[in-house]
Amino acid sequence: MARKYENTKLRQRQIVDAARKVIIKYGSENLTVKKIAKEVGISETGVYRHFKSKRDILFLLVEYIEQILLEDISRDTNKGHKPLEILNDGLRNQISAVEKRRGISFQVIAEIISLGDKKLNSRVSQAIERYTNCLKDLLAEGVKSGEVRDDIDLDAAATALFGIVQGLVNIWSLRNYDFDPKERYVALWNIYRNAIIKR
Repeated sequence: MARKYENTKLRQRQIVDAARKVIIKYGSENLTVKKIAKEVGISETGVYRHFKSKRDILFLLVEYIEQILLEDISRDTNKGHKPLEILNDGLRNQISAVEKRRGISFQVIAEIISLGDKKLNSRVSQAIERYTNCLKDLLAEGVKSGEVRDDIDLDAAATALFGIVQGLVNIWSLRNYDFDPKERYVALWNIYRNAIIKR
């Protein structure tokens, strides 16, 4: 029984990864179960064995994206690093991963939002809120440690940080990946950091 569950989880992951790839290649408006099945190398019926609908696939995709984003940011929190160092390292890792995977997390979020599905958008909103709350918590730690100015609006600062990364990935994608996003990120981080650090 455990083996069957393991196989089901693996197949679900393959289907979700295929959906991500189709969205990146063709845009969310062209995402179909037929294209997902072709990407995985199974029949459409095989997809429906694991998911009731395309929406269910996208819900799980959002869940995976949220997990990846939160892991990247919280990975260094137990290593004794300073809050701004953790933030910078986490975001830099995300930009590096974005470059390798052609903008998957942030680009897919934008594509899913463009579908206009209220329930999906609500789920994406929850994921973004958890992510920005994680950023906000690190910024609050920075205030406590004296690293970040105490007059900063932490909600706005976390949203701005999310906007920097999301905006950078969108521009990079629209420009057909013709620049190094890590280089641009460094310049953006320096502007951001200089605006919030306590002097």
